[in-house]
Amino acid sequence: MASVVNTPINSKPKQIIIHLLNWHFVSRDDFATDLSDSSDGKLSEADIERQYFEFLDDVEAIQKEQKQILRYLIKNCEVRSVYLEGLTEKNLKALNSFVKTLREFEVPEGNGAIDLFLKEQYRRDLMQLGVPTQLMITNELKSVIPLENSAAFKSANPNAENGKIQVDEKVEEKREDEMLKILRKGQGINVIVLGGGHDLTDNLERMKLDSVLYIRVTSSHYKKVTAN
Repeated sequence: MASVVNTPINSKPKQIIIHLLNWHFVSRDDFATDLSDSSDGKLSEADIERQYFEFLDDVEAIQKEQKQILRYLIKNCEVRSVYLEGLTEKNLKALNSFVKTLREFEVPEGNGAIDLFLKEQYRRDLMQLGVPTQLMITNELKSVIPLENSAAFKSANPNAENGKIQVDEKVEEKREDEMLKILRKGQGINVIVLGGGHDLTDNLERMKLDSVLYIRVTSSHYKKVTAN
């Protein structure tokens, strides 16, 4: 079961933000770099490959749960669009073009080497796009909406120093503030798919948005993965 935590408010909310905690897909190369940085010793290619496939299984399991939650919201709360982390007005056109391509793609049914490669690539493409975009491909969602301000998103990209990822907390806070400015343009129930490391509670308090009910939804598998 998913767990739900919401911010207390003193009056009837004028807006509801439902935050589905996301576990990000990353490429094998980025995964291998991060794994090597956090490891005490040198890892073999076989170890990296095994752990990467376990990671992909976790991403897929979490996305399966997200899909169930979103389908419930589509059916019962008339949700038609979802805000997506990493999406800006600048890259929205490219995303919509890729959605069109994947709608037209016929997944191979064979078990030959090329068919298996194409099926695995398609699987990874879907995971990278995320559940809201997957539901756009199947026409269950009308659209995916940018959650990011382009400038704030670009500024917040982690910097690598001495091979280590460095995150500027002040810049991240600014990025989250910009997310809320975008969300405030919406009405009723607004659903966002955003990494679990983000918590907009303090941003709401600082911006004095006390009429907004903010709900964080943690799926069962997300809870399991982050507990390890």
